Amino acid sequence: VVTFYPGFRQSAPGKYHIRVCRTLSCAMAGSFELMESLCEHAKIDRSGVNHHHPIAVSEDGKYSIEFAECLASCGSGPVCMVNDDFHEKVEDPAGLLAKYRD
Repeated sequence: VVTFYPGFRQSAPGKYHIRVCRTLSCAMAGSFELMESLCEHAKIDRSGVNHHHPIAVSEDGKYSIEFAECLASCGSGPVCMVNDDFHEKVEDPAGLLAKYRD
């Protein structure tokens, strides 16, 4: 049952959990490139990510990342959330992560 529902987790997310919108308008605005860049800057390896294990966590446990369905800001993509903070038109992934370095 756990593997069927994306809201249930099989592993703990990081201190800062990042959700990147992957639906059409955000994808066209660069959300897949945003995901790659965030993973690179946060040192997250997504090689084992699939439908049953959607979250990838950095080695230090500080960051985790996953794709999300529509985050309801289709005109201002790419869009992502870090915990409960909403970020639109994300163009500087390194700068975004710098806000969550404590």
